[in-house]
Amino acid sequence: MKVEDLLNDSLIFNPQAKIIANVDRALEHLETGYSNPVLVEVDPSNACNHGCYFCISSYIHLPESKSLETFDRSIMPRKVLMDLCKDFVDMDVRAVNWTGGGEPTLNRHLKEAVEYLGNNSIKMGIFTNGVLLDKWDLFDTFVDHMTWVRFSVDAGTPETYNSVRRAKKNQGWQKMSDNLAKLIEINNNKGKKITIGVGFVITPDTYSEIVDFAKYFSKFDVDYCQFKPEVVNREREEGVQREIDFWNAEVEPLLKQAKEILGDKYQINGYKLQDLENDPSLYGRSYKKCLGSQIQPCVGADGHVYVCTNHRGYKQYSYGRLYDSSFKDIWQNVNKRQEVMHLIDNVECFSKCTQLCKPHESNKMMWTLYKDIDNLDKQKLLEAQKQVVSKIKHPEFI
Repeated sequence: MKVEDLLNDSLIFNPQAKIIANVDRALEHLETGYSNPVLVEVDPSNACNHGCYFCISSYIHLPESKSLETFDRSIMPRKVLMDLCKDFVDMDVRAVNWTGGGEPTLNRHLKEAVEYLGNNSIKMGIFTNGVLLDKWDLFDTFVDHMTWVRFSVDAGTPETYNSVRRAKKNQGWQKMSDNLAKLIEINNNKGKKITIGVGFVITPDTYSEIVDFAKYFSKFDVDYCQFKPEVVNREREEGVQREIDFWNAEVEPLLKQAKEILGDKYQINGYKLQDLENDPSLYGRSYKKCLGSQIQPCVGADGHVYVCTNHRGYKQYSYGRLYDSSFKDIWQNVNKRQEVMHLIDNVECFSKCTQLCKPHESNKMMWTLYKDIDNLDKQKLLEAQKQVVSKIKHPEFI
């Protein structure tokens, strides 16, 4: 394993490099079976003011989601949210991703939580549609306390944006654009304290607007424009091949144009597609344990602490509920976590997991370390950690 190889890719979107950037915690878990999380994904809200069919959490907003016994379309109450944040500080959690579930900014207590964690030196990022930042006066709070903010856009024209996101008239393209411009202005006036980006999930309904997206946001002073494929579960290799053929024939030429327009702002998250192409039967899942999830869990708006974002809403993948125990107590219940991981790793053998899931890239690196744990030169790894941390952006965000 060469550190240089991990630094040749994107400086923001490289989960394997970020495992090395937090290898002290990774080794602690692998050697003892316990470490405090590096990163926690938190859903402040399961409600959403948009309705994107390609959202990672879209399944919990469908009628059949009522069968999810632990799922509640709730907004996390203030006391639960703030007690959770206090545990993060006590446990030296390094970073928090505000995500969903739903739209994080629908929770009116988010501002207080962000300010509390920021004042306690915990790094934070947020995925948001951005249209409610003005409602809760979040601009200065985000610039002063966040590490990064990413607006989910996923279209290149107002018509497609408002259609695929099913946005209300006053919460559509224009509101997103106005709020993005204001956030950038405030950030620039404060010396560019945070990283601001926009994201485009490439689907068959939106790919034709890749160039429009690039042209429009090239006019904004954003730090990056990220493109990533919508990778759907495939049960047959021919389904995977169709997706690869579509990408190569239809998407790649447009991405090439986008790269020419955006220059250094262009970012492509292509890890998942590489695994589809190189390993269509196993999707690159060569690991036998979901080790990455043990340093990056998810807390749902329903109060459950889940293995990961891909399993939110299913009680068999919950370590416990914040209405019954504190996050700290839930996390320190190693026996319960081992019970859940035994189900995933040894009983289901990933059969119920989303292919190319959120911890997928982290799992690859964690599995590499796990297989050779007795022979690793740990001092060299800790030296490599310092090198990686000094060279990549946002090392805490796996």
